[in-house]
Amino acid sequence: MSHAVELRDVSVTTGGRVRLHPTSLQISTGTVTGVIGRNGSGKSTMLEVMSSELTPTSGSVLLFGDDASSLSLVERARRRAILSQETMLAFPFTVREVVSWGRTPWRGTDRSVDDDTMIASAMAQQGVDALSGRAVTELSGGERKRVHLARVVAQDCPLLILDEADSDLDLLGRRVIDDVVAAHARSGSTAVVVSHDVNRLARFCDAFVVMADGRIQAHGATHDVLTEPILSEAFGARVIVERRDDGLSVHLPD
Repeated sequence: MSHAVELRDVSVTTGGRVRLHPTSLQISTGTVTGVIGRNGSGKSTMLEVMSSELTPTSGSVLLFGDDASSLSLVERARRRAILSQETMLAFPFTVREVVSWGRTPWRGTDRSVDDDTMIASAMAQQGVDALSGRAVTELSGGERKRVHLARVVAQDCPLLILDEADSDLDLLGRRVIDDVVAAHARSGSTAVVVSHDVNRLARFCDAFVVMADGRIQAHGATHDVLTEPILSEAFGARVIVERRDDGLSVHLPD
């Protein structure tokens, strides 16, 4: 199976602090991988490296087989789209303007001929088409997040990276994100998702990465990784995992 992302002995050290110890990881194409762990465990650092937003101190990152450091910014943007927890904008760009940014990597290519269609479809899919002319600075946190989700959908990349993108979203908004991720994988593309909502991720993730103290503690198929010993060690507390007809239930003792 081919790999969408591969980390080869990647590490990150800033200000004398090791944020990510030497890490190797392969994310297969056409899969959804959940990344979980306590705050400060290295999840976001690993995703920043994976997306080439952060240059590793050592090691290399491959995007669809090519060394990310050899790719231009445009080439990277054609391969992966990123949505993080922070989506604040200081200037009053309209909703449509923000969503249209997702089409920037494709301008001047054959795929740019459908820009208007892609933008309109992405806005409609996220339910923000009625807000098209509104300034994003006037929107609620949840509305802004849906606008940026529409932006990454419009970017139409084979790799989608979501770093706690479900923050600020209500139950319906989180379901929309889940649907986007699931549809992305069904099309043969790949998604990597960081969230603290383990139960939600367990419903649609093929695999999990468990982070602890800047290291990968476990990586594998969902049912192999979401176990009481692995999660209890990672979170430093007893974690109960119940296997039910409708999936897994992960929770702390009452």
